Amino acid sequence: MLASPKKQRGIALITVLMILAIMVTIAATMTGRLTLSLKRTEGLIFSQSVYWYGQAAGDFGRMVLEQDFSDSSIISLDQNWALPEMVFPLENGSIAGEFKDLRSCFNLNTLAEKDKGDVRARPVKQFESLLIELGINDYTAEMIAESSRDWIDTDDESNVAQGAEDSTYQALAVAHLAANNLMVDISELRAVQGVGQKIFERIAPYLCAIPSAEQKINVNTVQIEQAAILYVLFKDELSLSLEDFTQLLEDRPTSGWNSVNDFLASSVFGSSSISSDVTNELSVTSDYFQLNAVADFQERSNAIQVLYEINDKKATVIRYQSGGLK
Repeated sequence: MLASPKKQRGIALITVLMILAIMVTIAATMTGRLTLSLKRTEGLIFSQSVYWYGQAAGDFGRMVLEQDFSDSSIISLDQNWALPEMVFPLENGSIAGEFKDLRSCFNLNTLAEKDKGDVRARPVKQFESLLIELGINDYTAEMIAESSRDWIDTDDESNVAQGAEDSTYQALAVAHLAANNLMVDISELRAVQGVGQKIFERIAPYLCAIPSAEQKINVNTVQIEQAAILYVLFKDELSLSLEDFTQLLEDRPTSGWNSVNDFLASSVFGSSSISSDVTNELSVTSDYFQLNAVADFQERSNAIQVLYEINDKKATVIRYQSGGLK
């Protein structure tokens, strides 16, 4: 029996409404997926843009360093690289950052030097003295200095009771091994016996880790408030105080000293005879710089850290690290 025309019209209307509802649902789903795809594409474009801004920051840093080195072989705090918190506006973003001269701080990798018989290695003594000057108690300072040496040296034997090799670290709740190699970054110091977070935050501004076991402190770029870095180099030879070195840096020529001899001719040293062990640790130029920068683009940020090595007045990137902030 056929349905009445009225019922047929009702069924047709319901069918049309169902088809319309399905079409609306499909259209809404397609629109949502298209919007999501567009946002994803936009995000990729912005991420790529901020990445290339970071790359540009590294290239710009190289240009700044090479410009300063082309003007003078003397490196000092009145040059372009030393400008604090440099900001360069760009289209839809900016690049901000500052350099750190890695020859203006204590190089942890010098701790790889071995003792000469019963004579303790100079860098280890200097590092321990620096820690004490920074408020670390004598016992902890000695433990950190010896453990840091054990972390870097290539053997697995500790020369003193205060040191730490693999056996010490394997007994920890989170077991690990000593690196037995030069530190790549001072953050490695956090893994060394005795270096807690508070101690690390206190001493980190005075330290650096460069791919060299040589200590060469640029007397022209050591910050006045970090005069202890210079003080510990001379501590065993001269009867000078930390305040003497603070005053020496306050009186430093605007463009720095032209040579190590000019520095040693300062009145604070008088007629004192300075050994070659000390003079060999001093310099008026630098060969390693670190750029800490942030590249911003359309509310996206990329933190970068670039390590440059200077050879023949040319800057070469030897390490590039980056990570998004948001």
